[in-house]
Amino acid sequence: MDERNFQRLLRRTVALPVALLALLAVVLVVEILYLTASLRKVDSTLEVISNARALLRYMVNMESAIRGFYLTGKAEYLQPYIADKSGVSRELDILRQLTADNPVQEHRIEELSELDRRWIAFADRSLAESQQDRAAEFEQGRQLMDRIHVLHTQLLDTQYAIGTASERRAAMMNKIVLATAVGLSMLIAVVWFTTTRRELRTLSSTYERHLQAEEEKSRQLAESRESFQITLNSLGDAVIATDAEGNVRYINPVAQQLTGWPDYTEARGRPLREVAHFIDQRTGAALTDPIEMVRREEKVVRLSEPVGLVSRSGQEYPIEMTGSPIINDEGQLSGVVVVLRDVTQRRQTEQTLQASDRLTQAGRMAATIAHEIRNPLDTVSNLLYLLRQKSYSEPDTQQYLELASEELARITQITGQLLTFHREAQAPVQVDLCKVLESVLTLYSPQIQVGGVRVTRRFETHRAVRGFPGELRQVFANLVSNAIHSMPGGGQLLLHVYESSLPNDRSRRGVRVTVLDNGTGILPEVRGNLFAPFYTTKGEAGTGLGLWVTRGIIEKHEGTIHFISTVRPGRSGTAFSIFLPFQQLGGKLDLPRIPHA
Repeated sequence: MDERNFQRLLRRTVALPVALLALLAVVLVVEILYLTASLRKVDSTLEVISNARALLRYMVNMESAIRGFYLTGKAEYLQPYIADKSGVSRELDILRQLTADNPVQEHRIEELSELDRRWIAFADRSLAESQQDRAAEFEQGRQLMDRIHVLHTQLLDTQYAIGTASERRAAMMNKIVLATAVGLSMLIAVVWFTTTRRELRTLSSTYERHLQAEEEKSRQLAESRESFQITLNSLGDAVIATDAEGNVRYINPVAQQLTGWPDYTEARGRPLREVAHFIDQRTGAALTDPIEMVRREEKVVRLSEPVGLVSRSGQEYPIEMTGSPIINDEGQLSGVVVVLRDVTQRRQTEQTLQASDRLTQAGRMAATIAHEIRNPLDTVSNLLYLLRQKSYSEPDTQQYLELASEELARITQITGQLLTFHREAQAPVQVDLCKVLESVLTLYSPQIQVGGVRVTRRFETHRAVRGFPGELRQVFANLVSNAIHSMPGGGQLLLHVYESSLPNDRSRRGVRVTVLDNGTGILPEVRGNLFAPFYTTKGEAGTGLGLWVTRGIIEKHEGTIHFISTVRPGRSGTAFSIFLPFQQLGGKLDLPRIPHA
């Protein structure tokens, strides 16, 4: 049964009992309202009786006070009379309110009020008269009081009758309410059992199948969780999962090895900053807790170099770190997954490939330079032979010595440039790129001369940039070498150095170097792989590392490298543009070098 049919069956099973219960509730509410009205009527009747009795008690007290004064002549007997006058008026007002819904009783109250007023007026008048005059009017006062007693009796009898009728009605309504509740409840039970028995069976069987399906889902979920656990434990990257407060909930074996917490249970429940200590490799200062960064950014946070992880034992690992938020169904942060990748081996490999590329270039140049050194050495040998003959005049001898000195200086320059190419500084220094380009041209002067390449220098600035001169020399040696190689029949090579800025950030100033040739150009199908490692178009003569290493060095110096090329006949050529900033913001140049294992 699908979800829609199940919901329809559930509604049909529940709808009838709910409707019957609603009917029962309506009937009971109506009857209870009637019962409440009857009870209020009983209460009102009792209140009328109580106030009528109080009124009669006030009148009797006043009459007794008058008689006591008549008999004794003492004024203190008049105190109850004076005090109860206000009580009579108050009780009459209350009785008028209580009997406002009964015209007969309301008429009696008005009649009683008039008699009470007349008797009080009679009493006040008699108090001011002499004793003989009082005796003459005594009969009038007694008749008024008798009529008051009779009217009180009629009022009370009527209220007693009304109260008795209300009590009977309330008792009857109470029985009706109970009988209705019991009867309708039994009727509801019978109807509900009769009409919903089949639906209940279907609902029960459906619910049982649903339970079985949930058990199967639970089993599959447990298997999936176990498979997921095995997968996480088998990953080559370190994985640490925390709750929303940053306390460790899971740490895989690779993370245990990197952090130095071999016991998973010991690390569990601790704050991430206690289990993993992240530092800036340039300064050694502690970095912000990645949990706080993810909580603040509310998105995936990635940190690469120069992040370091210091293990429990104090060993430092260069890492790349990714922090990803775990969002629950309510859209709230329920945890963070931190993935750590040890880049020690990768950095060692990059350094090895960079050194390999430099050695490859040095080897190629060594053969050319050996040939170039041999020519001036032959010249020097011939000059020395001529000088030994002692058959030349003093001016000729001086000229031969100057020629020999120039050839030896040329040898010294060539070998010095070769040593400079291979030697590397231990820390970044200020580098004049014009001097770097001159040294590269000196190294490749034999190929430039043999290949018929004309070099144009446009050095518009000598402002230095911060970097490693050997690495930058390697960059431009790769580009100049490729340019010469692309012009087998000769051509033009332009080296343009000038101050510039990044197109997307004009405030980032630096030096831009353009290496432009009019060689054969780069084929369109080659351009996409130009910076890929081990990709070469030179066959056995190339290693495929030159431009890949070049881009790595430029990125290490926080610069950029771009190129454009065309293979159109008569207008072919390639231009590489390298931008190197005056100031590096990421600190990659200051990272410690990874020693080789």
